[in-house]
Amino acid sequence: MTALKKLLKAPLYRLVDQLASSHYAKEKLWQMGRDLFAQARPASLDKIRLVPVPPQYAQAAPRPDPSAPGEVPVFITARFRSGSTFLWQLFKNIDGIVCNYEPLNEAAWMLQDRNNATVDNTHIGVDDYRTEYEGMEDLAQYFDKGWAFHNLYMDETHHAPNLEHYLAELIARAKGRAVLQFNRVDFRLPWLRAHFPQAKILHLYRHPREQWMSIVDKGEHLAPNDRIEPGRITSVDGFYTLEWARDLRTVFPFLEPDGKHPYELHYFLWRLSYSFGQAYSDISICYEDLIADFDLVARTMFEAVGVRHADMARLAKLNHGKPKIRWPEYAEAAWFNEMEAKCDHELQTFFSRIAPLRTP
Repeated sequence: MTALKKLLKAPLYRLVDQLASSHYAKEKLWQMGRDLFAQARPASLDKIRLVPVPPQYAQAAPRPDPSAPGEVPVFITARFRSGSTFLWQLFKNIDGIVCNYEPLNEAAWMLQDRNNATVDNTHIGVDDYRTEYEGMEDLAQYFDKGWAFHNLYMDETHHAPNLEHYLAELIARAKGRAVLQFNRVDFRLPWLRAHFPQAKILHLYRHPREQWMSIVDKGEHLAPNDRIEPGRITSVDGFYTLEWARDLRTVFPFLEPDGKHPYELHYFLWRLSYSFGQAYSDISICYEDLIADFDLVARTMFEAVGVRHADMARLAKLNHGKPKIRWPEYAEAAWFNEMEAKCDHELQTFFSRIAPLRTP
């Protein structure tokens, strides 16, 4: 048996060497692990600026803008369970506007129909998400279900031609002004701003504790003393909290889930999302303010994104939201305060610019 093993080793090793050095194997490894292998943006690139081509050389034709003058698209960015479906309903009910619901949702709306596109029963007045995608089955060739879970952080340098083409097609095909309502671009706003510089970005946020209550309502009970254990799946996965944390921990290491209560991850994501929204949006609005003082806040919002013909009386009838304070039903204020203070300390340390005590 030992002699047979020795006899087989040499050809086996040669086969492994050949496979490892083959273009096919290298390409497969790259496709499977590109997120691990891809080099982060080198710091030296910050010293480089793209300069114009010398005038004596032929210039490339400028890329056409997918939006007509005065009809620039609007991108809505919001966390899950923050009232973004309400915003979708508002824009959907304005003449001359086509509002696409969650273009990056893994459901791939262009391939769905009324029989298999499930509607969330908490979305009052909604019976279908995919009407605006009808007749766009061909866009499936660009669509990637992985957009919902992977590469959730994209800066200006991220290479995503299929995503860019997909969004540009939705804008170009809209029979009216295009509005795209997203729940998956919080940390892709730098990329969106770079690739669609003319677009207006509208950021919606909700009280993190009330948003948390809306999340836990959708799953089985999650106790305040629960903690995430390796390999454990909790009900908070219903809105991707764990998936987002696991994908984004390579950028924000404090999002490592193990040992944390899911609210910690939720609050981390909320704080980060809020910061990105404030940095990259044309206007940032509070959900509680919108439903409590609808006419004033909605008018301000529409003015900021260039919508000047909304029928406010008609839209006001869609406002079924009521300000609530439900978080004390989950835990005492001290519990939330302790969790949030711990997260805030981690965030402040991560984003600090502490000068060294001495220079080398």
